[in-house]
Amino acid sequence: MRNNRTTVRSLVTNQGTYLAMSDGMIVWETPSDRKTLQLRTMATALLGVKEDNISVSKLFVGDKHGQLHVIHFPGFVLSHSVEVSDVALRAMCMTEKGMLILADAKGRMYSVTEQGKATLMFETHRSISSIRIDGDSIQVQSGWEQCAYNWDGRMFNLNDASNSFGENLMLRRMKERKALEAQRRKAEGQLRLLPSA
Repeated sequence: MRNNRTTVRSLVTNQGTYLAMSDGMIVWETPSDRKTLQLRTMATALLGVKEDNISVSKLFVGDKHGQLHVIHFPGFVLSHSVEVSDVALRAMCMTEKGMLILADAKGRMYSVTEQGKATLMFETHRSISSIRIDGDSIQVQSGWEQCAYNWDGRMFNLNDASNSFGENLMLRRMKERKALEAQRRKAEGQLRLLPSA
């Protein structure tokens, strides 16, 4: 029987590699061992947490149905699962105080306690690619847009990186044209110097 499983998410650490497969399987691979755990649906986000700053002690897995699964180490066992949203979980990060922050496919931001209680923080109304905590703000990547939010959901900074990409692309093309023109002139100069037969 042919295996059509593909890797949809991965996380590489000093301990080993975590792979989330398209059929819901979570794989933990080290040079000496390989463990697997089967979820009922495909993972959409992974976050490993180092509680002792040395090795991963928990793996948080968000799935396409809005559930959060917590896997404990070193046994690589599913501790518990909680329903956070009605749509896929897209991004996760952890605050310095150990609070888990999640974003779903509708752009909603949630905080999750250690006991697994999820609370809606605010809605961004954006398609979120990734999130991170930066001081007193939550940094949200949404396509080309980089947004900074206060903890109450007020956006105070928006940077559209597509503009700079367009400018950089134009500058790069101009430099390429100049380089090609210089090469053409050099080649023409060398042709003029060739002795005629």
